[in-house]
Amino acid sequence: MKTELYAQYLEALNYIDSLGNLKAKDFFTGTKNPRPQLERMKHLLKLAGNPDRGLKIIHITGTSGKGSTTNYIYNILQCAGHKVGAYFSPSVSVPTEKIQINNKFISVSDLIELIEQIKPIVQRCYETLDAPSHFEIWFLIALLYFKKQKCDYVVLEVGCGGRYDATNAVEKTLVSAITNISLDHMHILGNTYTKIAYEKAGIIRLRGKVFTTTESPAALKVIEAEVEKQRADLTILHNQENPNIALASVIAEYLETKPTAIEKGIQQSKLPARFEIIQTNPTVILDGAHNADKITFFFKKLDQFRSKLKTQGQLHVICGLTSQKDARKVFAPLFAKADKVYISRFTTTFRKVTPPLVIKKFCPKNKFTGIFLDPNEALKSALKKAHKNDLIIITGSFFLCGDLRKFWQAEIKQLEQRKNFV
Repeated sequence: MKTELYAQYLEALNYIDSLGNLKAKDFFTGTKNPRPQLERMKHLLKLAGNPDRGLKIIHITGTSGKGSTTNYIYNILQCAGHKVGAYFSPSVSVPTEKIQINNKFISVSDLIELIEQIKPIVQRCYETLDAPSHFEIWFLIALLYFKKQKCDYVVLEVGCGGRYDATNAVEKTLVSAITNISLDHMHILGNTYTKIAYEKAGIIRLRGKVFTTTESPAALKVIEAEVEKQRADLTILHNQENPNIALASVIAEYLETKPTAIEKGIQQSKLPARFEIIQTNPTVILDGAHNADKITFFFKKLDQFRSKLKTQGQLHVICGLTSQKDARKVFAPLFAKADKVYISRFTTTFRKVTPPLVIKKFCPKNKFTGIFLDPNEALKSALKKAHKNDLIIITGSFFLCGDLRKFWQAEIKQLEQRKNFV
């Protein structure tokens, strides 16, 4: 990539990032609106000419599996011959991976052009209501891009929750899907299955089509109540071997997709930092599991993977966690199976971390190797200590995986080739 273009790209990203230093106005102070982002996003879309109108949108929420389900549907519809846009959250390696069409990231030049286009819109939004958030700006760029490129379908992954999420500001959706619900982001969504399900069920639209794989009876009861309220049509999938594949498949069938396209789309789907084997001898696996259920699911896959190995070495774990998480609960299964633990953190400034010293409290002393404020030092230490038959696991946060994934996948290379796997 030419130095000048890369400099323009960094300048454009800096514009988006810098908006975080604007203090929000007191517009919502004293109102009953619990979270202002939905109304702000609606206002932003209106100022931009409502780019979501006319798009066939498949909207995916849930606690576990929404990214994978989004990716399965995205790939299945491509295999059926459609031009498909997808919006993922968060990104793992490069910011442009959030916005994709037919497995190609938005180009650096298109991103720069769209950021210039939205500057007066952002200015107007700030002057008339409030400064949009980092997430909202990226989502606006995505919709403008999908509209400009005339996508046949758009698959949207919810950022957090659903009811008040910025992605729920779109005027109309074709399908609403809710993956399994568990206890996560409780400081935002509530500390019970009922409260969290209420937030997730907020993406259900009037007379819409809804699919869910949630197993919790309490959560399902809330979803069913919202379906009845919205006079929507619900399909429930229970006890699936792979609920994410099952959910994506039944949605594709609803969209009259041929079985061959479904099978092919599932086979070719892969995401960074979802049980991603990025090196062998020693084997290094990246997985962004960041709650107890996801860690447990990860170890089910890991046990299956290790059972196929002729020899089983030690398990080295590099871990970090975002703030507002219960480190003891999240990492209990991790620390129980690990042989060596390297406690670290991610480096992004947009999210706070659980202090490594807090995580250390719950790590068995005989497994603790040290605290590494620089995650790259944690990786160097693990690679130095591990033998060729050992496994190194990087987990607890997509942000941590993203920091360390650069050791194998160069950022500029991914920006140039516009894909994660190069």
